[in-house]
Amino acid sequence: MPDTSAPELQQIDRGTRRMGYWFLAYLLLYPLPWLGHAPGTAALLASAAGVAVFLPLYLAGFGRSDRRALGCGAGVAAVGLALEPFGGVWGVFIVYACGLLGGVLPRRRAAAALAALAVVLAALVLWRGIGPWHWLPSVFFGAMTAVVSMYSAAFAVQSAELAASRDEARRLAVVAERERIARDLHDLLGHTLTAIAVKADLAGRVAEAEPARARAEIEDIRRIARAALADVRAALTDLRATTLATELAAARSALGSAGVELDAELPALPLPAAVETALAFVLREGVTNVVRHAQASRCRVQLACADGEVTLAVQDTAHAPAAARPAPPAEGHGLAGLRQRLRAVGGELSLIRAPQGSTLLARVPLAGEGGA
Repeated sequence: MPDTSAPELQQIDRGTRRMGYWFLAYLLLYPLPWLGHAPGTAALLASAAGVAVFLPLYLAGFGRSDRRALGCGAGVAAVGLALEPFGGVWGVFIVYACGLLGGVLPRRRAAAALAALAVVLAALVLWRGIGPWHWLPSVFFGAMTAVVSMYSAAFAVQSAELAASRDEARRLAVVAERERIARDLHDLLGHTLTAIAVKADLAGRVAEAEPARARAEIEDIRRIARAALADVRAALTDLRATTLATELAAARSALGSAGVELDAELPALPLPAAVETALAFVLREGVTNVVRHAQASRCRVQLACADGEVTLAVQDTAHAPAAARPAPPAEGHGLAGLRQRLRAVGGELSLIRAPQGSTLLARVPLAGEGGA
């Protein structure tokens, strides 16, 4: 299970507290019955005292301490029950208590606390003979608020855990790639550099006594160094070059880990190596952006060739409405680098944003590669 102990939980706390601030607007419902008749002095003083006690209790309840949340929720409910005789909409405090208990406590503790609150409320109704129109709205909206708060809190925790899992997967991928490069460099240069060092030592020892042998050793050093340089260049070329098939396999793995369905249509086209490499990097960047930013449920990758032009589209379909999704990030170094790669093979890149998702579209003419 990923660790969501520090920044993720702090973000959840901030989001829950922010939602609690917005809910304070419902306090305006409390004095509504007084619009038809003026309240007495006792009602005004009691209500002012109740609100003064309610606010710190309510705001202090949003935290990671279950005991504090339970105490504050009980205190908020007690304020509402105490204000029942004074003619205001006292049930609004019951709704606040339900939201606080449901949104902060673990689900089982929240259910037990809400059940206890329901028992206390029922006892007050029976004891005071309160009519149904005075307590039914509190029960209905309190239950609804508690359920919404429970599921909102659970969704926030799951989102934080998913974000932590993605970060961990990216970190492990970077570590694995570094280890692979280290292995390749060791295999490539370890023996070669050892041979060069041995031959250099030997040439130094025999330089005066056997100059011909020293020259032969130096010539071997030159030959080995040139061969090593060629091997390094070949390895770097292999690191820079990639294929659509390789990137599609990596995309399927990354999207699967992020819970995004992949719909790929990549026919085997006889593309020039430079064009395929450029399009492979487009596929890599597009999938990376889908995983990081899109909050997508589905990603479609389509490669097509028509009228002497090959096109690659990476499209995401977001599962959240446009208003609920974060603003898309500004174009950065990734897209700028893709444009340069595509220009090198005569192509162009477009980023199309729409309410239902975004499309990264690359176009490359097959005739005239290397233009523009």
